[in-house]
Amino acid sequence: MKIGILGQGRWGKTIKKLLEENHFKPLSFHHTDTDWKEKLDCLCVVIPVQHVRETLSHFPHPQCPVISLSKGLEVSTGKRVTEIIKDIWKNAKVGALSGPNFSEEISAGLPAASVVAAEEENLGKFFQNIFHSKRFRVYRSTDLIGVELGGALKNIYAIAGGLCYGLKLGENAHASLLTRSLSEMTRLGIAAGGKAETFFGLSGVGDLLLTASSMKSRNFRLGTRLASGIPLNEATALESSVIEGLPTTLSVQRSFLFSKQKKPIADEIYRILYENKKIHESVLDLLERQVGEED
Repeated sequence: MKIGILGQGRWGKTIKKLLEENHFKPLSFHHTDTDWKEKLDCLCVVIPVQHVRETLSHFPHPQCPVISLSKGLEVSTGKRVTEIIKDIWKNAKVGALSGPNFSEEISAGLPAASVVAAEEENLGKFFQNIFHSKRFRVYRSTDLIGVELGGALKNIYAIAGGLCYGLKLGENAHASLLTRSLSEMTRLGIAAGGKAETFFGLSGVGDLLLTASSMKSRNFRLGTRLASGIPLNEATALESSVIEGLPTTLSVQRSFLFSKQKKPIADEIYRILYENKKIHESVLDLLERQVGEED
């Protein structure tokens, strides 16, 4: 089976290594390429979300199933990656892989788990059989919307987790923040057509717990740096790759899908990032919100 990998960043190279261990011979493609060289049986898209549309437009339809391994939402449209893929390549068979996956740990041979999603169960099984191994357990879901949104939205709350840690608000506050973040993520996911139970799985709470609690997460690191007083432009310049929480926060704020949903944490992260609101003011505003029943 010939599997293409579009994207040669750290995550793309990790996926290539996983596929080689599963006895495939993956073909790597750069975003500056324009052809597939030969017929593919599957294509993995592993590039920053804001560049997906332009990059794919340079390539012909691969005429094979396409799976997204990128997490985020397009700022200009609010669309998920599989929606962008289908915009460019009509009638493409699409899926997504998401979960609590730090590439450096997977590259080091440490165990991990993830979930593949496709609306057609047979397509989901196809993707699952490609990626699953003893050290990289891959589960399956038909909730493509929920799985993609879980992987995208958690980036916003990972920034919030970093802020909480950087401000030294304590472990009680951090646990409370993540719990309320999960509730907020789930509410937004349902509004977009996802299933609530998906957010209690690997692509939801699993990815949230990982990226909102670890300095290995770019989004978490951004939050800690902002909390220490480093300006946003300087904090982002310290990273060599895209911090997906930034465009995702903007996309959620602009999206009609989420405009009527209660999302106080995401709203405050937006105000901090894009309206220069003081971090301590956001914390106070969240703490002073009226309380009601837990939802």
